Amino acid sequence: MLVVLYLVFFVVGAVFGSFACCQAYRIRYKEEGKRIGGRSECLFCHHRLAWYELIPIVSWVLQRGRCRQCGKKIGGIEIASEVAMGLIFCGILSLFFKQVNVIGFWQGGGYDFWRNFDIELVLRIFTNPLIIVRALILVVSAVLFWILVVYDLKWQRLPSWILYVLIGLGVGYFILNELVRFGIISELRYLPGSKLLSVQPGTTRQVSEVIKNDLFTLVSSILVLPGLYFLMYKISKERLVGGGDYLLALAAVLFLGRFELSLTLLFVANLLALGFNAKKIMQKKKVRIPFGPYLIMGFWLVLLFAREILLYLYVVAV
Repeated sequence: MLVVLYLVFFVVGAVFGSFACCQAYRIRYKEEGKRIGGRSECLFCHHRLAWYELIPIVSWVLQRGRCRQCGKKIGGIEIASEVAMGLIFCGILSLFFKQVNVIGFWQGGGYDFWRNFDIELVLRIFTNPLIIVRALILVVSAVLFWILVVYDLKWQRLPSWILYVLIGLGVGYFILNELVRFGIISELRYLPGSKLLSVQPGTTRQVSEVIKNDLFTLVSSILVLPGLYFLMYKISKERLVGGGDYLLALAAVLFLGRFELSLTLLFVANLLALGFNAKKIMQKKKVRIPFGPYLIMGFWLVLLFAREILLYLYVVAV
């Protein structure tokens, strides 16, 4: 049953991935003053797509990545968007299970969901108000982040209004997590030794101390990633970093909320950019590489595996 649940989330994510890719084109066409139709169509022959040509992944595979009408290649970004968003949605599902302590790479006394799937636990998790709010924020953010991925890859620019919306969502996500830490909002937790979920109040030290420590961590995170990109943007005059990259980094840092995770994101994003563009770099080709997609891919990797990353860093430090 758990596999079926992940499959459902993958399919829903693929649908949103197709939607995000489509919206990136619509935003671009609107900026260029081009006509925007109500239904999806081929970019080459303008053939209106039927419902069976819009099934995520399946339609692309059956049509071999080509338009049924004119035979032109549809492109890889479409299916990549559907697969990537499907995986991101599966990651978000795992993130919620780990937050409730019913699943994890290291079970650590948590309920082993893989062997003992319980539909009651699932219903309690996804009817919890805190989980619902977090899910809404992450789903909307996932769509907006992926619109930026497609837009940056195709036209090497990041629409500023999407960046500001993501920054706002990041602030909301950070505040929500802080309210949980303060004990103002209670969260759902698995009780070891049973199949019950309990609403647990936040366990923290004095609120003033928590605020001081968390704000210091957040400011440090902003300085290490968005601050660095902003300096590079100003000094290089957009030769090294684009104008939207530091705003994108700011949004990512607000979601992560930890200095260690921001530092990890800096490493992962640059490693991804280097890995995907190693051939161009070795050939010394003078091409502009959009950094936004690597920053976003790195962000999702760090956010979804935040607990494992922090545990690893703690073990190494000790």
